[in-house]
Amino acid sequence: MTRETAALVRHSARRFRAPVAIAAAALGAFQVLLCLAARELQREGMFQQILGLIPPFARELFGPVLVSMMSFPGIMALGYYHVAIVAVLVGLVIAIATEPAGEVETGFADLVLARAVPRGAVMTRSIVLLAGGAACVVAAMAVGTFFGLWLVGPAEASKPASSLVWKLAFSLWCVLACWGGVSLAIGAAARRRAVAASMAGSAAAALMLVDYLARFWKPARGAARLSPFHYYNPLDLVIGKPLPLGDIAVLLGTGAATAALAYLVFARRDL
Repeated sequence: MTRETAALVRHSARRFRAPVAIAAAALGAFQVLLCLAARELQREGMFQQILGLIPPFARELFGPVLVSMMSFPGIMALGYYHVAIVAVLVGLVIAIATEPAGEVETGFADLVLARAVPRGAVMTRSIVLLAGGAACVVAAMAVGTFFGLWLVGPAEASKPASSLVWKLAFSLWCVLACWGGVSLAIGAAARRRAVAASMAGSAAAALMLVDYLARFWKPARGAARLSPFHYYNPLDLVIGKPLPLGDIAVLLGTGAATAALAYLVFARRDL
């Protein structure tokens, strides 16, 4: 990392340290509470009672995923797949990725690039913040999960393996890195941050909805392959499936390709 890039990283890190710290603390605490809630549900036998109330056609529709959700590991992993939490984290990476558009809009980019600072340093700064910010929040979730499992104690029903927690955390980071790269490409081309953020946010919401629709409606499955959320299935990990290396490759490859596109667009655009 060059001196100019490091200076930009320090400057931008001061901007985002508060939202990243708040998200990390809140989601880490949420994971602790989920583990404690899962212990109480397990102790009171609620999982079997809830499954007994579900009609047979619903069980057939959802398959083993439904059973995995109504279990200790399924509740523990809720924070890694709940749509509201994923949406919050996607919003955080969009905010970080669209910073270049905000700097163009306010004229800060003119001040920076008037010095001997290459345009690529601006993109490198944003990539470092994207990867680091997402990693901090996801790591806080993993720490909260392990702390919650420690509070539950070994005498409780079988707890998930440590490897499962790390697989969930890594998979979540991969989908955030993917959409961060897409958002960075949008931010590198836009002149207004609000426009870039709304485009990235709307696209993420639409693709997330397409992915959920495809789970119930077969004609939508072809379009769902265009969604990064199609390649993120944490409940498959909960039921014991191995980490899908092909899906991870798609997510990281898409993130890398769109980040490279961001470099190219920002290098050639008119500021």
